[in-house]
Amino acid sequence: MQNDQLIIAGKAYSSRLLVGTGKYQDFAQTRAAIEASGAEIVTVAIRRTNIGQEPGQPSLLDYLPPSKYTLLPN
Repeated sequence: MQNDQLIIAGKAYSSRLLVGTGKYQDFAQTRAAIEASGAEIVTVAIRRTNIGQEPGQPSLLDYLPPSKYTLLPN
């Protein structure tokens, strides 16, 4: 069987599905949905989502760590 990985900039992905972070009630629901999807690449509306620019507030990066997911700003 042939390996059918998606390779972008030398990084291999087993899933070709890209998902977004919008439309969820909170970061916990976002994480659950993305984990269930199997996606490894996630689009993020950085102007509408706290990714650390609001200290003391929950951050998406606490729920979707860049070590596990590739985050694409949109």
